[in-house]
Amino acid sequence: MALKEIKIRTPDLEIGMYVSRLDKPWLETEFLFQGFFIGSQEDIDRLSDQFEYVYVDVEQSRPSESTVVFYAQRNDTKKTTSVSDKEALTGIKPREHPVQTTFTEELGNAREGFRDLTTTVSDILEEHAASDGKGINYPALRQAVKPMVESIVRNPDAYAWLTRMRHKDNRSYQHSVYTAIWAVALGRHLGFPKPELTLLALGGLLFDIGKIRLPEKLLNKAGPYNKYELKIMQEHVKHGVDILRQTPDIDDRILEMVFTHHERHDGSGYPQGLQGNAIPIFGKIAGIVDSYVSITSERPYSAPMSPHEAVKKLYEWREVDFQSELVEQLIQVIGVYPVGTVVEISDGRIGVVVVQNKEWRLKPQVMLLRDAQKTPLKNFEILDLYTEGQGEEGEPLHIKRGVDPEPYGIDPDEYYL
Repeated sequence: MALKEIKIRTPDLEIGMYVSRLDKPWLETEFLFQGFFIGSQEDIDRLSDQFEYVYVDVEQSRPSESTVVFYAQRNDTKKTTSVSDKEALTGIKPREHPVQTTFTEELGNAREGFRDLTTTVSDILEEHAASDGKGINYPALRQAVKPMVESIVRNPDAYAWLTRMRHKDNRSYQHSVYTAIWAVALGRHLGFPKPELTLLALGGLLFDIGKIRLPEKLLNKAGPYNKYELKIMQEHVKHGVDILRQTPDIDDRILEMVFTHHERHDGSGYPQGLQGNAIPIFGKIAGIVDSYVSITSERPYSAPMSPHEAVKKLYEWREVDFQSELVEQLIQVIGVYPVGTVVEISDGRIGVVVVQNKEWRLKPQVMLLRDAQKTPLKNFEILDLYTEGQGEEGEPLHIKRGVDPEPYGIDPDEYYL
């Protein structure tokens, strides 16, 4: 069951949230109505002056920036039940994967592994195209994903950072690499052991392989497909399964992932129109990470969403395209303000999120780029909102909102290490 009501510290409240309970009886407060929407910063200030925390009803909160916050701010009760929640979602007993390295320590390994993996995937696809329709080089691919899986198990932040880099060469295999990264990161969070994480990586790389058999003109069309074109596009699922069935030793769960990655929670997907738990967990993971990577990538028919906008879109899709519990888990992995999001701090400064805080998702590390007057800073500094989250007068600092970087002349990719 998805969580409906959550406990939130009052400094972290946002406009649009629905306050359902206070930390003391209603009759002992100045608030006349039991349950109300936060309509302004003044409401937040009044609550902060009187209460340490309140309870927010997620279902009634308005679909704005605030609606995704509940996935980040976990109350104590939810933390104690998260293991059982994951077990109910995956069907396995979750395995803990503690972080073993810092972001900086892991970034070098991730860069090398990322480079080698993209090269291997490109070579394998070219080899397959020249092989007259035979299967793929599965052993080479298995070997290539090992460093990525090991790195993400040690610390997923480095590969998450690399997915935000937008290369000029934006061929389809890069989409596959990005989806594989997020599939492994989500699988790690859900507690899958390494062998299953390897399968998630391989499935993420291969679930769109059937597009190799589609006309390039169709793949690059700038605009919506007509009914005929859509039918041809949907055939990539069948083509993918056909290709992989010709591949020796392919795991059935990878075939399952390829076959079901376009099924949707409400039954509106294809090719079988599966619904709810009829969709296997690997197919659910493939579908949601594929959608996240797609909407945050440059496509012939649409501009990419910012990571923060994409998180809000995932929230809108819960119980329609994707199971609410799975949406919740992916947002915990990505973060409410994902790496690369340009944000405004409550004191007016502008920066880009560079590192997530796993325990307090609303308090990441932010590289500050503009001062409170929005003037560019000569020296960029890192603000850790968890350890340094106080303003000049001792007031708690928090992220006020995600902002469009263009008006400030900011390109987040320029600041990547």
